[in-house]
Amino acid sequence: MSSAEAQTAAPLRYDFEFRGSGREYFRIWIVNLALTIATLGVFSAWAKVRTQRYLYGSVFVDGHAFDYHAPPLRILFGRLIALGLLLGYEGCNLINPLYALPWLLVAGFAMPWLVNSSLRFGARYTSYRNLRFNFTGRYFEALIAYVVWPLAAASTLFALAPMARRARDYFWVNHHSYGGRFFKTDFKPWRIYLIYGLATLLFVAVVALILIGVGYGTAHLPKQITSNSTVNGVFFFSAIGALYFAFLMLGPAIETLVINLVLNRTTFDGRHKLTSRMSALVVAWITVTNALLTLATLGLFYPWARVRLMRYRMKKLSLLMEGTLDDYTGETLSQSAVGEEIGSLFAFDFGL
Repeated sequence: MSSAEAQTAAPLRYDFEFRGSGREYFRIWIVNLALTIATLGVFSAWAKVRTQRYLYGSVFVDGHAFDYHAPPLRILFGRLIALGLLLGYEGCNLINPLYALPWLLVAGFAMPWLVNSSLRFGARYTSYRNLRFNFTGRYFEALIAYVVWPLAAASTLFALAPMARRARDYFWVNHHSYGGRFFKTDFKPWRIYLIYGLATLLFVAVVALILIGVGYGTAHLPKQITSNSTVNGVFFFSAIGALYFAFLMLGPAIETLVINLVLNRTTFDGRHKLTSRMSALVVAWITVTNALLTLATLGLFYPWARVRLMRYRMKKLSLLMEGTLDDYTGETLSQSAVGEEIGSLFAFDFGL
């Protein structure tokens, strides 16, 4: 094939595939849990590595799996520092809440560093075909994405929330690289505003339909039924349950639509493209039912819940490639785990 023909050839499509199972992950999870409890949390660092290696190693593209290489001792060291900081804050807060204010100020200034450290650590210890990923975000850029924009959104009664989310996703995607080549996403602000606006309108419509249904039923049922306290209780709790279910579905649905938008506008090395075809309703249904089943089984369903959601997401993700990845070279990288573990301990979510 000539060079001109190669340039005009259709890109090759490689679908992501998750080959893990709930049963396999349950065995890893239950052993991790037991050993973490038995060692008073010390084994949690090794548990995290075992979990990530299994989950990453179950994701395949073009017959090759991802891998996770983080050293458990670095994670343990980071967690010990994170625990020390948390105990220091809680101790000062118990003595006098005013003494905790300096800790909060330090946390605010440290937030960008925590974000960058967490993302850099996760990227540099993740590989595909023996090549590492990398993250190159800087302090000021993280400050804008994770501090300035959220404050701007809150100060405008969340009218700027879609823009804040766009800034975060730009920062997350556009500073990741693989084999020295960068990912890049770009989309117009109106696209993310459309997602938030339509989701809000849909939720309002569902609430209105529920209220209309309750009102109609109350008005047209015989009075001897509607005057019964048991019937009224059923109406009330049914309406509250339906509203709560709709609210639970809203978050995952919006998140899915935003992720689709971001990934479908993402390119790698200026040539390769990602595509995401997740259904917002399907992801919302999986997420809510996973939560209910996990609650009903006192947490035992968690491994199956995580695998179930991950399998669907990978099934709907593809890579459209022009050329090959064989000529990419890797980078020799090292990174501290402190930022990631502090972020994990305080439940910060820095990813997509």
